Amino acid sequence: MAETLTHSSYRLLMIFGIVGPVVTIGLVVVDILLSPWYNWQTSALSDLGVNTYSYLFNGGLLFEAAANLIFVVGLKKMKLSSAPVSVMLIISGLSLGLVGIFNEHHEPFHLFFALVYFILFPMGIIAFSLTLKTLETIYKRAVGIITSLFGLLFIVLGIAEDFNVIHTGLGLGFYELVEAIMLSSWTVYTGAVFLRK
Repeated sequence: MAETLTHSSYRLLMIFGIVGPVVTIGLVVVDILLSPWYNWQTSALSDLGVNTYSYLFNGGLLFEAAANLIFVVGLKKMKLSSAPVSVMLIISGLSLGLVGIFNEHHEPFHLFFALVYFILFPMGIIAFSLTLKTLETIYKRAVGIITSLFGLLFIVLGIAEDFNVIHTGLGLGFYELVEAIMLSSWTVYTGAVFLRK
């Protein structure tokens, strides 16, 4: 009986890895659709956190921070993640939640927590993918590495665009959303893989 309960608990923990990103990305997209002022050429996602429907954006980030914490604890309890990797993923996830608390009106904290998330989370995913010994195929390991590298590439491009190093006509928000989707796809994929196990 205890084994069944434990197995059920682990499955529940993996579900948070799937639900958290889906809900958060969904809330961000709804906020964008409800905000006619939002401009893909000039806006950053964080602009959503200080406007009419800011509770959607900020609440989504806080929800994902909590869901990420539960998910990473699940990976650690299943002995799928080492302590250093778990710490990286937890710190970056909590930083995402702090972006929702310290909005653009609270600089330099807002920028600091945003950079911690956008840089440390993909690094944590790469470390997880490289150290996880129970993956049966190269494909499963490659998903984490590829999504993270593309995520890092997009945030670097976004920063370069923001500092006028490159000129694509797209605002920082576009690059932030692409990276968020890339990183979320890994979380959803990983949660689904181990949910089936």
